[in-house]
Amino acid sequence: NMNCIYSSREIEKACKRDINFMYLLGGASAPDHSTIARFRSIHFSPISKDLIAQFTNFLGDNKEISKDTLFIDGTKIESSANRYTFVWKKAI
Repeated sequence: NMNCIYSSREIEKACKRDINFMYLLGGASAPDHSTIARFRSIHFSPISKDLIAQFTNFLGDNKEISKDTLFIDGTKIESSANRYTFVWKKAI
């Protein structure tokens, strides 16, 4: 996601072409797009909320973000690592 690659097929291509992805693979062959998609649905999906909460707490504890205010009223949240510039409450 940090490289703006969201599709499992595009991640598979990047694993075959991009030196940064090859380094992360540590010499292993590139995974198939269905393997990437299956990993997302089976392993990441169930823990995603807890993982994001832990990451938010980590950032707050290290004074990288402020945890003083919580917005749940449809406020726009800007993120450069997201596919879209603004994320709306209903999309979250």
